[in-house]
Amino acid sequence: MKKIEFLFFSGCPNSEPTYNNLMEALKELNLSINVEKIDVETLEKANEVNFLGSPSIYIDGVDIYTMQKPKEVNYACRTFDIGGKKSGVIPKEFIKDRLKSFI
Repeated sequence: MKKIEFLFFSGCPNSEPTYNNLMEALKELNLSINVEKIDVETLEKANEVNFLGSPSIYIDGVDIYTMQKPKEVNYACRTFDIGGKKSGVIPKEFIKDRLKSFI
């Protein structure tokens, strides 16, 4: 794991809680990897970074939710179906599990 990107846009209420969950997950796993926060302010920027929506976490270019490199662009708040529950916030335990698969 070389690179972690946290992509979001201002106004998405799920960005900050997800970012906090990411930072806590990294701390609990004793991983000291810089997280690049990318504020996707325009559709042009969304196309440039293959934005899947806010929030998104990419590890070495792979989206941690889909476990694939993004192929399409979505400029909207994201929702996730994790354990049968829909939420706009990615839970810390989910992030930890996905981070472990990259170690």
